[in-house]
Amino acid sequence: MTRCFGRSADAERLTGLLGESRLVTLVGAPGVGKTRLALELGGHSGFVALEAVSGSGAVPTAFASALGFAQETGSTTTDMITARLAEAEALLIVDNCEHLADAVAEFAHRLLLDCPRTRILATSRVGLGVSGEQLFRVPSLDGDSAALLFADRARLVRPDFVADAAVAQICGRLDGLPLAIELAAAWTRVLTPVQILHRLDTVLPMLAQAETFAGGDRHSTMEATVAWSYRLLSPEQKRLFGQLSVFVGGFDLAAAAAVAGVDVLDELTALVDHSLVVAQTAGGGMRYRLLEPIREYAAAVLGTDEERARARHAEHYRAVARRGDLGLRRGDRGRHLAAMSEEEGNLHSALRWARANDQARGLLMATSLAYFWELRGRINDGRAWLAEFLDAGTAEERARVEALTRLGRLAWRQWDHEEARRCFTECLDVARRLDDHQGIARGMRNLALAECPAGDLQRAADLCEQSIRLHSAQGDEIGCGWAWTVLGMVRAAERRWQDCDRACREALDMSREQRSTALEATAHLGIAFAAANLGDTSTHRRHVAAVLAGFSDGGPFMDDPDWLWAASGLAANEGRNRAALRLAGAARAVGRRGSRMPSTMMTFSDEAVERVTRQVGSRTAARLMSQGAAMTVEQLAAAALEHPDAADRPLSAREREVAVLVGDGLSNERIAAELVLSRRTVETHVEHLKQKLDLSGRNELMAWELSRRVETDEVG
Repeated sequence: MTRCFGRSADAERLTGLLGESRLVTLVGAPGVGKTRLALELGGHSGFVALEAVSGSGAVPTAFASALGFAQETGSTTTDMITARLAEAEALLIVDNCEHLADAVAEFAHRLLLDCPRTRILATSRVGLGVSGEQLFRVPSLDGDSAALLFADRARLVRPDFVADAAVAQICGRLDGLPLAIELAAAWTRVLTPVQILHRLDTVLPMLAQAETFAGGDRHSTMEATVAWSYRLLSPEQKRLFGQLSVFVGGFDLAAAAAVAGVDVLDELTALVDHSLVVAQTAGGGMRYRLLEPIREYAAAVLGTDEERARARHAEHYRAVARRGDLGLRRGDRGRHLAAMSEEEGNLHSALRWARANDQARGLLMATSLAYFWELRGRINDGRAWLAEFLDAGTAEERARVEALTRLGRLAWRQWDHEEARRCFTECLDVARRLDDHQGIARGMRNLALAECPAGDLQRAADLCEQSIRLHSAQGDEIGCGWAWTVLGMVRAAERRWQDCDRACREALDMSREQRSTALEATAHLGIAFAAANLGDTSTHRRHVAAVLAGFSDGGPFMDDPDWLWAASGLAANEGRNRAALRLAGAARAVGRRGSRMPSTMMTFSDEAVERVTRQVGSRTAARLMSQGAAMTVEQLAAAALEHPDAADRPLSAREREVAVLVGDGLSNERIAAELVLSRRTVETHVEHLKQKLDLSGRNELMAWELSRRVETDEVG
């Protein structure tokens, strides 16, 4: 973030106001620096950006997304947020409220009533009108601060820039508006301050009279400054500038080129140079965005090209959704999830365009986004979008089957078995009508899934066996493997643990042949649960460890509660009561965040959790489960593989040092350099540690050390 000038006193005053009132709204003209001033305070719990939000009903979802809260089954988003913030100390920054002022006011009023320790700092061009609201009108910069800002931004394009008397006059001419000053400073690349001042004196009044502005003189100054910057652009740059207004929350170079229909690197570079577009590094690449006052002007000049730009935008993000879906299922889940989350505003904008213009393509896009919604805990939203596009009835049958399959899975995730059965039954009917053997096999497998764990289990088993035969006949080993895992679930629901183990081992063999990490993790979990119920603790541990070994890329199941339930059961059976309860607490929290009803695997872990709770007492159990809900993935993985009684075995001072560095992820070579030892000596220490702690490998040693840190943090 670039440097901020002249806001120390304002920030101090704001801090005082927030101590007096739990709702403070920063008001002022576009470009005066409301957002930047709000961010100067720091220490906020969530930043709710509303410029990309359309429709009052989307306001609670925007808050939930900013806070990292997923939708929960059986409650509204508003109820979920107020419940989670009920006792929390939180400062929420809510940015760009003006176009949703009534909806934000209603939501803020509810938050302030139900969450007595929550404070809200809003930015808007108008007040919200909530009882108790304090308005803070953000002033323009004083002369000295404005000149410092101009010089700082000018040096970004001309490192040798030296301010002169004309700079102060420029800033005064621009009413001390920070964004207008930044735009003018960008002109120093080709003009001297005196030339800029001359042009402002001659061009700005003309532009202000030629445009229709609302909001007073300062608003006119801001828009006239943007208008002048716009007039300095080439025709190609002007065209791209308008087209970029269709993006929501930012974009990358490929997206800009897709909307423009041509390569735009030179034009985009020019817009960045003119400070009309902000460029930022993100995830190893560059992302771009238009600040809201500038985006509004860009939208106004887009004109007749808007529909074409929006159609291209929607088509591009339909392709983004399709690639993201494949990546989430087959590649680096963490990376693809982060990339799609960054594009969430654009993805929803494309869906809204499709709703009004192309519902058949909208259904394809919603289908591609279903797994993303599941992982992000947006299951209610996903079901709503899929149902709406399906109800339109514009899709061809195969697209409808795929959408129904995804909708049925989302319903099953929330234990809405009736809706899941309806979706999967229709899929099976259509597949039979089309004589689609693959579709029939998948439909049978999914319909069997909908019967677990409390439906017609005999029918579910029959469907699985038919699905296995059909997949095998088609040579589809992945589909066959998934059918075996569902059969394993059916046998688990019947408490036929030997049969569950056999089915999951069939799936495991197929997963290894096909290199399917998701199928392999599911099979390992099934074997682990069977082993737990057969009293085979060593097999249970081995297969939980195998699941964790596949988590190096953040998946495939790190965000699924089932592995946590499996690990919790292992800890309980090994007498690691604290770890068992922490893992159970995390499993419940992950299930809630994912908008999921209780996990199927949870039903087989409850007895162990209840047994441990009786041993430690309900109050201690509640505390430990609460701790687990707040633990990181790394801490949970460490707790899962903590070795029984390992924490009680004494280590030498040197062994302790080596263990700490192993826990930090250092190689033997780096540990040797850190401790000024030979590599061979470090290798000997590591081997002694594994022997002393009865650990089988370096990963288990790292897990033991991380788990020890969790325990130490608790004691401290």
